[in-house]
Amino acid sequence: MKKILGIYRSSRQHRIGDGLLARTLFSKRMLGQHVSPFLLLDHVGSAETGAPDACAQQSYRSCKVLTMVQQGRLDLVGADGTKQVLNAGDVHWRSVTGEHDAGSFRAAAGRVNAREASPQVLQLWIDVPASALQPCSGKIVAADRIPSIALPDGAGSIRVIAGDCLSRRGAMPTASAFDVWELQLNSRCMSEFQAVEGRTVLLAILSGSVLINGDHAALGGEVVMLDRPGAGLLLETRADTTALLLSGEPLDAGSAVLHQ
Repeated sequence: MKKILGIYRSSRQHRIGDGLLARTLFSKRMLGQHVSPFLLLDHVGSAETGAPDACAQQSYRSCKVLTMVQQGRLDLVGADGTKQVLNAGDVHWRSVTGEHDAGSFRAAAGRVNAREASPQVLQLWIDVPASALQPCSGKIVAADRIPSIALPDGAGSIRVIAGDCLSRRGAMPTASAFDVWELQLNSRCMSEFQAVEGRTVLLAILSGSVLINGDHAALGGEVVMLDRPGAGLLLETRADTTALLLSGEPLDAGSAVLHQ
């Protein structure tokens, strides 16, 4: 089984769009090269309560950005004014290839408009080698095109957003080594997952409660960092749980450029 290195919770927030508040679950700035190739994960929701952090939002270049709509509908408006509609379960991905693109995406993210009450969105930034960065100004993968795998004994399901899982290829085209799996786990069930040994593995608990490898509990809003040796991960749910399991080949320090 993989060893747990730490369980983290962040209170950093910033505003995004009209009436939405993004909470940074983890970032490279917070946890350093340990999270490579992942750079940043934001959980975006209603901003009825809470105040944004005064710190400036981070941005990156030479990376991919995934926007995953969990609930509600969104209008995503690009820097050129192009509007794309995202429904619940849809995934939007794009490449950021330079400083200008990074700035454009910040502007686009700042104009995400809620179409329904209480939208819930995840936004994940992923570092990739320049040789694997294929230009893409923005593409939507509809929910019904994302492979879903049922877990044994009615324990739940896995949506394979990127990478590979049990010989199923994810919906997002990738030329570098990372997996993004969305886990929907039923209460009081046990499931075992296998990651590629040597990779960075992060488990972001979005809602619910799980016991990890029999002795570490994690709640909604927490991110679990696991050691790179080993492959097994055992999850026992205490309630219906939604989580994001991220696995990726770490990149050398300095492969991603951070701008403030």
